[in-house]
Amino acid sequence: MTDNLYRINRYLSLCGIASRRKAEELINSGSVQINGRTAILSDQVDIEKDVVTVNGKPVSNRSEHEYYVMNKPLDVLSSYSDDRGRKTVSDLLPKGSKAVPAGRLDLDTTGVLILTTDGELHYRLTHPSFGVKKVYKAKVAGDFTKEKADLIIKGIEIEGFIMKAEKLTIINQKGRVSDILIVLNEGRKREIKELIKAVECRVVKLERTSFGTITCAGLAPGEIRPLTEDEIKYLKKITSQTVS
Repeated sequence: MTDNLYRINRYLSLCGIASRRKAEELINSGSVQINGRTAILSDQVDIEKDVVTVNGKPVSNRSEHEYYVMNKPLDVLSSYSDDRGRKTVSDLLPKGSKAVPAGRLDLDTTGVLILTTDGELHYRLTHPSFGVKKVYKAKVAGDFTKEKADLIIKGIEIEGFIMKAEKLTIINQKGRVSDILIVLNEGRKREIKELIKAVECRVVKLERTSFGTITCAGLAPGEIRPLTEDEIKYLKKITSQTVS
């Protein structure tokens, strides 16, 4: 997939029309058209050329976008909606907001979460090829040694993928509990927990402290704030987008 091409259900989700599952229902009902033709689930949208409509109304991801940073609390899903009725980050956004999280934090992981309606930026922030750095603070149970830290930096094959940290620092140790800072620039699902598990230790607490250079300093758990213009320009710059 090129930078301009999106699966139709993903495109509708990023534009704030519906969750991907609801978008699939709209597509299957015949409510979605691309350039005047009824869309099907396998269609892709070129965001620079194609015209998408839902029930005859044009859809665009070029409107006035929303950009937020949230201090994600415990036990809240990093998703726009949940078919099981669990609390999601969208419940913490301003009423009517369609912003979606750029990447996910597990239910038991807290800290910096970026949310936006800007589909192009969302794609670039979440795609591994753009290498956006994220910093995490973890509390680890077990005999966590410098040798194990070096192994994680070197890389460990897990489920067919080489997972690794760009940097890992042990900042405190007390008995069999260690506090570490770990920097990732890719961020596969549950990557930190899997890396720690691979060296026979266990993550007992995990917090993302920064996304690039953006933090949630001053925000209580569950609080959000709009990104500043400088922060938005920064995110676009580090993902190689043209900044206007």
